[in-house]
Amino acid sequence: MATDSQRAAAPAGEALDSVLQQNKIDVLYDQCAKAPQGTLFFQRDLSNMAVAENLNELIVLVQELVDMQLMKPMTFDGEPCWKLRTRQDAEKLRKLTSEERLLYHHIDQAQAEGIWTKALRLRTNMTPQAVNKCLKSLENKDLVQSVMSVKFPARKMYLLKHLRPSEDIAGGPWQSEGDFDMALIDTVSRIVEQLIQKETCVTVQPGYNNYDRSEAIAQKKAQRRAAQDIEDAPAVKPYHPPRHNKPRLVLSHDPKLPTAASLLEQIISLGIIRDKVIRESDMEQLLDMMVLEGRLEKIGATYRLALRPSDVEEGMNGFVDAPCGTCPVFDLCGDSGEISARTCVYFAEWLGTESEVV
Repeated sequence: MATDSQRAAAPAGEALDSVLQQNKIDVLYDQCAKAPQGTLFFQRDLSNMAVAENLNELIVLVQELVDMQLMKPMTFDGEPCWKLRTRQDAEKLRKLTSEERLLYHHIDQAQAEGIWTKALRLRTNMTPQAVNKCLKSLENKDLVQSVMSVKFPARKMYLLKHLRPSEDIAGGPWQSEGDFDMALIDTVSRIVEQLIQKETCVTVQPGYNNYDRSEAIAQKKAQRRAAQDIEDAPAVKPYHPPRHNKPRLVLSHDPKLPTAASLLEQIISLGIIRDKVIRESDMEQLLDMMVLEGRLEKIGATYRLALRPSDVEEGMNGFVDAPCGTCPVFDLCGDSGEISARTCVYFAEWLGTESEVV
C-alpha cells in the first residue's frame, strides 16, 4: 500500500514529466522554425534534430504539435511529412469550431485550385446555411478567401488566404477578379511601345529630308545628259515646307527588332510588375493584342512599332518621304551609271549609310 509521501511524489513526478515533454515540444518546434518557410520535414529530418531520445518519443512529440495545429500532416511521393504553421495561425485554428475546422481542411486540400461551395456541401454533408455561416466566419478570421472563377463566372471558389489563385480560376496576369486589369494592361503596353520605339525608330525634325538639293541634282542630270552648262538642266520643283512643324518618328535603317522574350526580360528588370508571375506566353498574348489594335507590327517572332498616319507630316507619304520620290532625275537612275542608288549621297544620308564614289 502506498504511503502518503509516495502518493505526494507521484503527482509531482507526473508534473515534472509534463514540463519536460512541453519543453521538448517547444525545442522541436523552434528547431523546425529555423528552416525556410514552407519546408517539408520528414521523419529522418526530425530525428536528426536529436530532440527525442527514440522514435516512439518523436512520434508523441510530433502528434502533440499536430494536435496543437502547429504542424500540418502531409504526404510527398507517398511518404509522410509535416509542414510548420506559425503560432498565430495555429492559435486561430484552435479557436475554430468542429464544422469550421472541417471546411478549412477541405479548402486546404484544394490548394490554389480552390473549391466550389457546392463541392464543400457535398463533401461535408452540411446544410447551405451552415456552410455559408462557417465560410463567412473563416473569411472574417483571415483564414480563407473567395474568388470568382474565370471559367465559371457563376461559381465562387474558396482557397486559403495566403495562396494565389491558379490561372484556371483567376485567369492570367492581365486579369483581376475575373475582369481584365485595364490599368495594368495600359501601363505595360505603353512601356512596351517605348521599349520597341527605342530599338526600332528614330525621332527626326520636320523637313529633315527636304533640304535644298536642287543644284546637286541638276548637276548630276546635266552630267548624265552631257549638258555643257548647268542651266541646260530643267528647273527643280521648289520645296514647300510642311504645314506642321513637329518632330516625328521614322523606322531606323538598322532596327533591333525585339522578341516577346527580350521584352519580358526588360519588363521584369524594370520592376514595374509585382505580386504577379508573367510568362513568355503571357507577354505574347499582350503583344498580339497590340498588333490587332494596330499599335505594333509582327515580323516573324519579332515586333516593331506600327507608325500611324498621325506620325507622318501632313502632305507627305512614305514614298515621297524617300529621296527617290521627289528626285527629278528618277527616270535616269538605274543599277549602273553615274546616277544610281549606290552613288546617291541623298539616298545614303536617308538610310544612314555611305554612298559609293562615282
